[in-house]
Amino acid sequence: MEKEPVCRGECLFGKCPHKRCIKFAQRNAEAKDLRAEMEILTEGIMPVLKTGRHGFGIAVDIGTTTVVVYLYRLDEAKCVCVKSRINAQASLGLDVISRIKFCADHEDGLQKMNRAIVRELDSLIGEAAEETGIKTSDVSECVITGNTTMLHLLAGLSPVSMGTLPFEPASKFGISISAKEIGLDLPGADCYLTPCMSAFVGGDITSALLATGFVHSDDICLLMDIGTNGEVAIGNSDFILSTSTAAGPAFEGAQISCGMAGVKGAVNSVDVLQGKLQVHVIGGGAPQGLCGSGLLDAVALMCNAGVIDETGRIAEETKSRYIIEKEGEPALLIAENVFITQKDIRELQTAKAAIAAGVLSLVKEADLEVGDIKRVYLAGGFGNYMNQQSAMRIGLLSKDFREIISVGNAAGAGAGMALFDDECEKDMKHICSLGKHVELGSNPYFMEKYVECMYF
Repeated sequence: MEKEPVCRGECLFGKCPHKRCIKFAQRNAEAKDLRAEMEILTEGIMPVLKTGRHGFGIAVDIGTTTVVVYLYRLDEAKCVCVKSRINAQASLGLDVISRIKFCADHEDGLQKMNRAIVRELDSLIGEAAEETGIKTSDVSECVITGNTTMLHLLAGLSPVSMGTLPFEPASKFGISISAKEIGLDLPGADCYLTPCMSAFVGGDITSALLATGFVHSDDICLLMDIGTNGEVAIGNSDFILSTSTAAGPAFEGAQISCGMAGVKGAVNSVDVLQGKLQVHVIGGGAPQGLCGSGLLDAVALMCNAGVIDETGRIAEETKSRYIIEKEGEPALLIAENVFITQKDIRELQTAKAAIAAGVLSLVKEADLEVGDIKRVYLAGGFGNYMNQQSAMRIGLLSKDFREIISVGNAAGAGAGMALFDDECEKDMKHICSLGKHVELGSNPYFMEKYVECMYF
């Protein structure tokens, strides 16, 4: 039986060549409980380990935008509770650079940043303990991962030296310290802070590389942690090249007119059915805004329909019924009271261009072609739940990628592995010894590709 052709969104402009439109995004949304994106971060790979340990352990992933705490039963290597929340430091700076600047510009900046994250971790750990029916004093082990700046702020170390040349961190961590010294309310626990490769490739990438088995592979692999502080690594068991790109918070729904985190009420996917936009809202009900994956889908569909041209401009001449006016400027209506402005599209363009150009720069530095990459690992909540077809349409992911594997919060999974196996600490230090950081700020090839990758 001949397959029905798939609509790519052309019908939004009344030019669909097919007899019957079906969903652009091939996902079984109805069959899956789409929870808040901060909870989705807990899904993906999880270690299956044997352990002779007893009691409870905590694994923590401090993301620039989201903080996740995992509570484990050590004897079963089983995660019994997960708590997550928007990073409280976000009110002081949305990204890594702005938080470093805050510390540089304010005499008490480091103290405020440190206090914010310590209080938040204590709160999340306390909630997890209460829900599980234990005391925080029952926790004997703790592994904390995060990018280099986040670990500095937690440890009370100034990140200011990472804001200027030669971008040297005060510490690359890979150390154990008592929870009391950090200020955490875990009276019986020591904390291991995962090792970082450089100022801008942190312990979160080290943990993710551990969890994916990246360095045990003979094949060329690529790890993409797509978020506010986008981090990318390429290599195998012989070498690792890594870099970071200041993608900005658009993928997290921040700095977008109707943007929001992936929580109840957020549009997290957009499809087209019978010539009309169909939105999926987390938790059901009326849409309140767009999270990153919803923004990605909407822009990809509008590009397919010709409503957004290759430069990212809203093509008013198409007279699409989805084009509206907001404050004298063209915008795109996605759902009632949910729209995308020209500025929002530019935010997405700069974010995806930074990630895509970073990947191309690493490929060139490794003297490889994109087609040489055997597997691509997508880490983080956004990477785990974004529509890969939409990501390819706008140029965030290369169409030449052969195998793409969504691994969820690989950084958190790697931290969990280190709770049970001391060899993981050695493995992470080995990963860092293999790693070479590629600086993009003064890289002319990166700048050239960044401009090219701005186009849809």
